[in-house]
Amino acid sequence: IFGSFRVVFSSADIVGDDVARFATARSCIDRMSADLTALHVTLYPRYAKPEFNDPPDLYRVEGDTTDVAADSFGRLRFASLAHLPINGDARQGVCRIVYYVHQRWDDTLVLRRADDLFPFPEFEERSDDPVLCDNLLDLEFGYLDAEGEMTDRWDSESDDNAYATPRAVEIRLTVGDPSRPTLFTTRVPLHVYRQAAE
Repeated sequence: IFGSFRVVFSSADIVGDDVARFATARSCIDRMSADLTALHVTLYPRYAKPEFNDPPDLYRVEGDTTDVAADSFGRLRFASLAHLPINGDARQGVCRIVYYVHQRWDDTLVLRRADDLFPFPEFEERSDDPVLCDNLLDLEFGYLDAEGEMTDRWDSESDDNAYATPRAVEIRLTVGDPSRPTLFTTRVPLHVYRQAAE
C-alpha cells in the first residue's frame, strides 16, 4: 500500500512540475513574441550603409552566441516598441531589448531580458534585469532571410547579411531538469523588416 502511495504522489509531483514548466515556458515565449512583433528598425532612405568607423545603427538586429557555464547560448539584441516600465519609469518609446543567459549564484541558468529606453546605455548584464525563464538548459535563435534560408547568427550592420534584417526569428528554448529536458519552439514573423541593400 505504501509503495502504491509513493508511486502516486511521486507521479503527481512530476505532473505538477511539468505543468509549472509549461506555464513558465509559454509565458516566456509569449513575451519574446510580443517584443519581436513590435520590432523597430531604421528603413531606407533614412538608413545608410555604415562607412568605415561609423557608429553602428541604434536600431540594429544583432544575434550571436555567448559562453555561459562552459556552454554556448544564443543572445539577441534589437529595438522594439514593447518597453515594460518595470522600475516605475512611466515613459514610453523605442527601447533596446537584449535576451541573454545568466548563471545564478547556485549555478542554475536563467534567461534575462534587458530593456533600456533611448538613449541606450552600453549594454551590461545586471542582476535586476527581469528573469523570463528559469531552469534553463539551452537557448538558440534562428534567423530566416528573404530567400527562406535559416542561420544561427545575424548582424543587420554587416555586408554578410546585405544590411538587411531577418524576416522571422525562430526561438528554441529547452528547460527543466537535465534528466527530463523539454524543448519549446516557435517562429515569430517580423512585421517590419529592412530589405537587402541594392
